[in-house]
Amino acid sequence: METNEIVFGRDHPDVARNLNNLGRTFKEMGDYDGAKSKLTTALQMKQKRYGEDHINLVPTLMNLGDLFNLTKQPNKAREVLSRALKICEKKIGMKHPDAAKILRLLGNSFYLMGELSTSEKLLNRSLDILEQIYDTDHPFILATRADLGSCTRPAPGTRVF
Repeated sequence: METNEIVFGRDHPDVARNLNNLGRTFKEMGDYDGAKSKLTTALQMKQKRYGEDHINLVPTLMNLGDLFNLTKQPNKAREVLSRALKICEKKIGMKHPDAAKILRLLGNSFYLMGELSTSEKLLNRSLDILEQIYDTDHPFILATRADLGSCTRPAPGTRVF
């Protein structure tokens, strides 16, 4: 990454992409503060370069949304994921795998907030898209089905609405 900063400059898209990837790696390693820092910086760089509603913002918004869900901040997750979904809908349409991934993450946010019926609707929309793209045993489909199964019971520590 330092090499990219030296060669291309601090504001280059490759640097933002590397920060997004590092943020995702930090998240997977359990370093949520490090992940948030990298992802937030990547998002700021992308917004500065591309504007507020460019498709290149979507991967970072999805990673932030996933991070906020993992850290039990579903309202923040819902905010960034709703933004990602609007961009996705406007730029590439709702039949794209990214739209399905965003819907799944949003469904998980609503699940964490105890809004099981909304969660179920979003997860079913995600599954509908995924089933048009992938085989029935694809990991994305299996994970979404598992999430749907969770909608029958509330997340620990939440109230159902």
